Amino acid sequence: MDANSAAQLNAGLARIRERFISSLSDRIDSFYELLSDLQDDTRWAESCAELRANAHKLHGICGSVGFAAIGENAARLEQKIDSLGPDLHRNNIDDVRSLLNCLLDEMEQNLDAA
Repeated sequence: MDANSAAQLNAGLARIRERFISSLSDRIDSFYELLSDLQDDTRWAESCAELRANAHKLHGICGSVGFAAIGENAARLEQKIDSLGPDLHRNNIDDVRSLLNCLLDEMEQNLDAA
């Protein structure tokens, strides 16, 4: 790869990273909404499915934009929900909530540092 191509690639990655950082606040808000929904007896199962999907997306992009710790926390949340599978019960929500809080802490720390 020549220097011009490398510069273009780096500029493109910087733009993607900037867009990711600007989207963090909205992502945090969305995760907090889902955290609140875990308290709702009529929505907790649906909220877990949505949490899993959002964590999967977040995990997928984080490594590419230089936020490995966020990605690792998202992966742990996704894996926990997957491990519960069809046996997901209300009493498993504490584990999900704990992992979600860790993810939110990491996201907020990175947003503050950006």
